[in-house]
Amino acid sequence: SGARDAHLPLPEGSPFGTVHIDASACTLCRACTAVCPSGALSSSGPMPRLLFRESSCHQCGYCEALDRIEAQVVLHEAVPFRCIECGAPFASPAMVTRMERKLAGHWMYAGARQLRRLRMCRTCRTRDALISKDAALWEL
Repeated sequence: SGARDAHLPLPEGSPFGTVHIDASACTLCRACTAVCPSGALSSSGPMPRLLFRESSCHQCGYCEALDRIEAQVVLHEAVPFRCIECGAPFASPAMVTRMERKLAGHWMYAGARQLRRLRMCRTCRTRDALISKDAALWEL
């Protein structure tokens, strides 16, 4: 390019390395954290939240040259949905609502007890399914 300096100055507050989240559409399923090759997107702890570390972002490679430690920025979070049996946090409220909507009418969730299981953590959901009469329907 003929440039003498390989760095381009960016104005203060530039949207360099940012991620924009549509909070009304994001269910905090955390799938994006699983596919981020650099780990710039992450999630930690029981709180359903999405974190972003700009210095880990592979958007252009510029951030590899930075010698600074950046704090993670919370992009989106929600109060965790708690299991209706044991109280353990296991998902975001939006994710539980989406599961209920998508599985309404499915033969495995035809009754009130089956639908209720969607509001349970995996341990309580499994326990409830195995002690119910539903297990006979599945030919276990």
